[in-house]
Amino acid sequence: MKNVYFVQANTSYGNAFYLPYAPGCLAAYAWQFESIRQNYSLAGFFFRRDPIKEVIQCLNNPAIVAFSCYSWTFEYSKALAQEIKKLYPMCFIIFGGHSISENNDVFPSLPYVDVLIYGEGEHPFCSILEALSNNSDFYEIPNIAFRNDGKIIKTPRLDYPDLEGYLSPYIEGYFDEIMEQNPTSNFCAIVETNRGCPYQCAYCDWCYSKKMRHFPLEKIQKEIEWCSHNHIEYVFCADSNFGMFKRDLSIAHFVVEMRKQYGYPHIFTVCFAKNSNDTVFEIEKLFYENHLNKAAELAFQSLCDVALKNVNRQNFTLAAFSELIKKYNKNHIPTFTELILGLPGETYESFTQGICSLIEAGQQTSMTVYYCQVYSNALMGNSKYREKYGIQIARVPMNNLHSSLPSEDDIPEFTNMIIATNDMPFQDMIRSIMFCTCVQCFHHIGLLKFFAIYVRQELNVPYLEFYQTLLAYIFSNENTLLGRLFSSFQEQCRDFSNGEWSYYNEKFGKIGWFLEEGAFLEIVSEFDVFWKEILPFLKSFEIEPSVFKNLCRYQRFLIRLPGQDCVSAEFEFDFDTYFYRAISGDHVPLQKRRNVISVKFPVHVSTWEDYARFVVLFAKRRGDTIITNDRSNVNIVYLNEQKGDCT
Repeated sequence: MKNVYFVQANTSYGNAFYLPYAPGCLAAYAWQFESIRQNYSLAGFFFRRDPIKEVIQCLNNPAIVAFSCYSWTFEYSKALAQEIKKLYPMCFIIFGGHSISENNDVFPSLPYVDVLIYGEGEHPFCSILEALSNNSDFYEIPNIAFRNDGKIIKTPRLDYPDLEGYLSPYIEGYFDEIMEQNPTSNFCAIVETNRGCPYQCAYCDWCYSKKMRHFPLEKIQKEIEWCSHNHIEYVFCADSNFGMFKRDLSIAHFVVEMRKQYGYPHIFTVCFAKNSNDTVFEIEKLFYENHLNKAAELAFQSLCDVALKNVNRQNFTLAAFSELIKKYNKNHIPTFTELILGLPGETYESFTQGICSLIEAGQQTSMTVYYCQVYSNALMGNSKYREKYGIQIARVPMNNLHSSLPSEDDIPEFTNMIIATNDMPFQDMIRSIMFCTCVQCFHHIGLLKFFAIYVRQELNVPYLEFYQTLLAYIFSNENTLLGRLFSSFQEQCRDFSNGEWSYYNEKFGKIGWFLEEGAFLEIVSEFDVFWKEILPFLKSFEIEPSVFKNLCRYQRFLIRLPGQDCVSAEFEFDFDTYFYRAISGDHVPLQKRRNVISVKFPVHVSTWEDYARFVVLFAKRRGDTIITNDRSNVNIVYLNEQKGDCT
């Protein structure tokens, strides 16, 4: 029997690891056949970034080692494969995964790799094993590249018509041993209900096939039940457009049923259908009411028509977006919107205006801006496409956003990031990063959100003007907390090659953060200093003194801080009603009505590391940094009634 090993060395968050889903699928498919079971032994999975020497010591006469390669595992996979080939020259090395493209551009630099698989791997992997056991060639196996007499041979591409015979690694027990041998690890899982994507967005390498193919509902339900029984807290559904099909609602109901019955999963994360529909809304509502998601996703990527055309993306209209936001707000469901910075055709002006247009349309809760990266299997991975739009990329060390940072002896991973296009020169890219960091930190995470809303409604100051003025104020006061913080971010971004395009401070945990999250954490950790420094900026809007005084107290009061079990404050104005209506899309006059707002916190958070994890990381998208967003925790009493408190 020949020993076969699989490697999918994922990053981690503390002791949380993803089960090696992709290799598990290959194994579950291949070992259902008697011909494979007679010739090969499944010797094990490697799912952590363990030191290479330790992995090598665990190998027992390996005949085949198959690697699932992603941007966050590729360099590690290369180093491990090279070492295996040195020690076991006859070991057959297979690379597949999202980092392996059809053009085979990486093959010449991988002399220790014998075969590349591009696209879905179940059929090609199984065929390779059968060919090796029969001493036959690989020419009839589709979707692979291999070497023959020093030449690289690429076989034809084949799109598989269905998912027949694709067994589940969970149901078939391929991860049982991993779970048993690692009782203290907190495992995450990936499930699929379908494969394929009808869209061809230039920045995305999600799907190899446009044809949508469905897994049987019985298989999906058994996998979800397995996750629930095995106490999997976090499940990621790897569908490209969950909610596109009516049956997705029944799947969502089953997830909720398992959560109610067994307490797991805690979070079920999906990527929803691009143009949100009624099915998506029902699923979002169901998940939020049952605490299975943080907020509803309303992805936009860009509001620039030129950029959207260049990347083959279509959005629903801003008017439709505004109505959808109102629908979610009416049902008390927080939402978040995603944008991508660096798309060809986007300018500094269109990008900054786009961000603020979304706020004007009602996106007051959460926004995430991703820096556009170039992936091998995406259209942007094509050099002719990049030349057409003047796309400049930098190969930068990968920042482990929201995951544990690598140790000093770990092998660094890299990603290709867009740093300039014909329409957005490098300096404009830096300006754009600073602007979106400012807006997200002060508006969506909440530090000055209510000031911005008030001056928009009462003084007719557009959000674009408010945040441009704020950013100018920050950079003109370079010796302040804010000035030093944003100047350091700007210097980091000017030198992308050093890889420090995210934020890190061990005080808040040994993980990487988005810049806006890092800014927020630094500011709240020196909250008194921040408020002393920001007052001159706020006073420049010349708000009526009594309103200004109360608004300052209200804005400061609403930001959650560590160590709080309950907080209470008295105000002369009914800010709660005013801002609740404003965020819902209504403008009502601010009433002078004395009231006391009291807020209890169901979970105590004492340390900065716990605060960063539970308030910012786990709950930023639903707005937990602002204490009144969860209305179940809020008590408001007007002074003609009995005054409320935290008892």
